[in-house]
Amino acid sequence: MGSVILTMQLSLDGVVSDEYRWMTLSEQIFEDYLEYYNSVDTIVVGRNSYASLAEHWQRAENSSNSLERAIARRMNEIPKVVVSHAEVDLVWRNSQQLVVKDERSLAAELEALKRRANRISVESGVKTWQSFIRHDLYDELWLLVHPVVASHGERLFSLAERQQPLRLTGSKTYGNGVIGLHYQKSETGT
Repeated sequence: MGSVILTMQLSLDGVVSDEYRWMTLSEQIFEDYLEYYNSVDTIVVGRNSYASLAEHWQRAENSSNSLERAIARRMNEIPKVVVSHAEVDLVWRNSQQLVVKDERSLAAELEALKRRANRISVESGVKTWQSFIRHDLYDELWLLVHPVVASHGERLFSLAERQQPLRLTGSKTYGNGVIGLHYQKSETGT
């Protein structure tokens, strides 16, 4: 059975929206992203961010940065599943849509996907991440915490309705002050 990994950039105060205002990436982070995407076999994206991600990664294949080009090529190769309640224009190659009626149907579809895929990366957006957290539909978190207090914006865990114990499985401090944190869900909290 595969695992669902939520990966995102967030500020020190837990904000995950408008990251272009406060996010600072580095070559080290890009290297880790390339390694990560080489281990992922399916990407899940929410409807609201699908078009902008598709545009960015398809255009990034022509970037002047060779590392970003390599990430873009891999992102564009990986099968993508767009989670939505309504039809979406599939403009990103290797994309399919998963129309969900409610959280129960999302959970059932995700279980079926986990039987077919080994590592599923949930890329965005905020509402998708929050839904996966709220309904306990993830196995791991990879958080890149930026050394900034964003102050305004949507917070990652704002819709969590219950305590969710996690176990730290790895951490890394990047040269630009970003801290990468890897967590797995833990039933006992140890």
